[in-house]
Amino acid sequence: MNYQAQITVPVTRKIAYRAIAEDMSIWWTDMSARFLEIGDKAKTDFGGKSYWVFEAITLDEPKLVELRCCEANHIHEGMSSDIQEEWLDTVLSFAIEPTHEGTSITLTHNGLNRDLLCYDICRAGWDHYFCQELKTYLTQIGKQS
Repeated sequence: MNYQAQITVPVTRKIAYRAIAEDMSIWWTDMSARFLEIGDKAKTDFGGKSYWVFEAITLDEPKLVELRCCEANHIHEGMSSDIQEEWLDTVLSFAIEPTHEGTSITLTHNGLNRDLLCYDICRAGWDHYFCQELKTYLTQIGKQS
């Protein structure tokens, strides 16, 4: 079973879409670029040796953003080097749906499952960045509207 989480935020789908495709540096980590067109690539920067490069494979505004990991270099002290490329060819899928409260965003990280050595670390990371940071960011925008 792939990692999956859902949040509901008090903003429009268009605002949620932009937060994912263009503003990941605000709620996740510094990104080298934005995802404006299919094929656009961006590299993460967590300030250490670990990084991932993602390529936009689906940009269906305001419904869906899908990013394929095309380069992976996960270094985690105390863990086997086997985790280094575990994210390679996994896909981040952000499905964005309207609700009565605003917008529901479901993140499915296709390929991130319990068989991977990094699962617990990565699950905790997504629980923090997606479930807390993105939700907080979009809730603050919703309050300003």
